[in-house]
Amino acid sequence: MYTSPEDARSDLFLAGAVYLLGPLVIALVLRLLLLDRIDALVRILALVLPLAQTVLVPYLLIRYRNESLSDYGLKAASTPALTMGAGLALPIVLASLLAALFAGVDVFAVVPLIAVGPGALFDLLVRLVTWLGLTGFAVYVTVKARDAFRADYRTVRDGVIEIGRIVGGLAVVTTFILLVALDFNAARVLLPAGLAASVWLLLRGLKGPTTTSRATLLTPTVLLALGPFVLSLQADEFVLSLWGASLAAGVGLLFGALTETRPSAMGPLGFALTAALISIFPLSAGGL
Repeated sequence: MYTSPEDARSDLFLAGAVYLLGPLVIALVLRLLLLDRIDALVRILALVLPLAQTVLVPYLLIRYRNESLSDYGLKAASTPALTMGAGLALPIVLASLLAALFAGVDVFAVVPLIAVGPGALFDLLVRLVTWLGLTGFAVYVTVKARDAFRADYRTVRDGVIEIGRIVGGLAVVTTFILLVALDFNAARVLLPAGLAASVWLLLRGLKGPTTTSRATLLTPTVLLALGPFVLSLQADEFVLSLWGASLAAGVGLLFGALTETRPSAMGPLGFALTAALISIFPLSAGGL
């Protein structure tokens, strides 16, 4: 599959604009029309919007360009790739469960896959569609970025380390500020640590000089980071927004690296399914 740089950039910018601006527009429309007061509609939209904001436009663009889903790694399920992706999510799963324990929460009551009670099944479905939508979006923009931007070739390992240092530095700084300025919260330390461990496992598992470009890895990293970022005049909210952006950026970097490592979306899919079903990682269609 090859798309001209101009077409690839236009597709990428359109998908990114819907992902970033879609939630704001939809929330404004719902509020103006007072539709946010209809509980049944709100519940339906909670299942539909995470997919509409992430993968609807990419799917329509794929159809418009006469491309195939297999061009984006959506082929028959590969058990090794799924297992590898699931393994990378285990540090985040462990970190989220430990954070719940430190907070005095009954872990068995909050793990999505085994939680029971009112709304538990609905919450699980929302997590699934949210993670799957973000995964499909991250894979799509990663593949599009290959053609959209000028190639600045390097190995996947070097690209992950270079970008990961920036993302990790942001996570460390914002975590330190939150711990000093606000009450101690174990999740603010454990979740970045778990994500860093996932990136470390990814680097350990890389085999061979797989080639990518900095722009290709930066695209899902930056777009997913911008999802949860909210510009606020209140210092604590601004720092907390940056902290959430650093976690979302780490997930985007992982998905981009997995997509570049092998021509399959099964690795990111395995990661997403594991995180959605077992972890309490606070992800939403608009980020963290």
